[in-house]
Amino acid sequence: MVELFTGAYGDNLQEEGAADRNRSMQNALNAFLGGLSGADLGMLERTALTVVALEDGIDTHAWAGHRHQEVHYSASLVKLLAMYAAHTLRFFSETVRQEQHPATADDLFVAVDSAFTTPIKNHVPMKIKAVHGAAGAKIVPAYRTVLKAEVDSSGKPIAVVFAPGYASDLERMLLHQENDGAAACIHGVAFGFMNGKSADDGFFNLVDQRGIWLAGDYLGQWTPVPIPSTNDGLVAQATTAIDMARLFTRMFDGSLESGAPADLFHMLAGSGRSWFHDRGVWSTQPGQRLVATHSKVGIGPLKPNSAGIVEQVVSEALIVHDRTRHMNFVVVWQNLKVPKEPGQPKRPALERVARMVESAVLGFVPT
Repeated sequence: MVELFTGAYGDNLQEEGAADRNRSMQNALNAFLGGLSGADLGMLERTALTVVALEDGIDTHAWAGHRHQEVHYSASLVKLLAMYAAHTLRFFSETVRQEQHPATADDLFVAVDSAFTTPIKNHVPMKIKAVHGAAGAKIVPAYRTVLKAEVDSSGKPIAVVFAPGYASDLERMLLHQENDGAAACIHGVAFGFMNGKSADDGFFNLVDQRGIWLAGDYLGQWTPVPIPSTNDGLVAQATTAIDMARLFTRMFDGSLESGAPADLFHMLAGSGRSWFHDRGVWSTQPGQRLVATHSKVGIGPLKPNSAGIVEQVVSEALIVHDRTRHMNFVVVWQNLKVPKEPGQPKRPALERVARMVESAVLGFVPT
């Protein structure tokens, strides 16, 4: 029997406050922040950051953070949860196929519905139930929209893959930053399953309302279900830097129960997609020590402040490669506030964040 909800992962980051925690990164980050003043201090003190060292063979990784526990509206960055939910649904549907050996594609989807629908309904967060009920399209994934059964010459399923249209939507969401692609992906996996799985896996705390939460479809086609945030009041696309880092770390060190979604990594690959490369803060040339190899960026407007001014926040989850030491780091940063116009963040603001990231990465001392 396939169990879709198996309980929270153990923490893959060293315990915060533990006496034996690797402190080198945190000390370096603290020293950097302590030396700020003026505009640098004003901008970076409120910017949340988590940096994780991806050492091989390590179950609990060394890390550093600043405002890492704060829930922030983070715009498109949170689309990573839809990517994760889709991959997870496909993985467990393939497990159903392998265990039950359905004779036809229709039999496969009957088996998937039988195995998953009731557990999903039982794990829907109460906030979502209060708005959208305990069943229906916003609760249970559209299995046949997300997935496709590949069959042999007799019609027997031999693999479960993403349906072509859904695979295209994933590319539009992740590669091209298109909100209509994101809406299609989110509708496919549904608010109920996506957030229920995030909570069950330990990436969202239902009591504290803290972690990775995606209950808005970026187009307003489905009624959003908001949670409180530090930077924008009630929002439906939010995360903490540390919980997104926990998920991103598991994606890239292969410790997810569904394995590493390697077939989706190409949708995050390409250093040019990182804010740091896009704005010329970092280079891909040989002389540049740190490069981003995989990235998902976010940018979106905040609600007007007390003076009626609309700012926007910029965010990113990325893999940073240190060419000198041949090491990789997970980096998640968010709540960089910049003017809404001209629309994209300017280089000076991103340079500040890059220096903040560099302080932690270069300060890491392996044990």
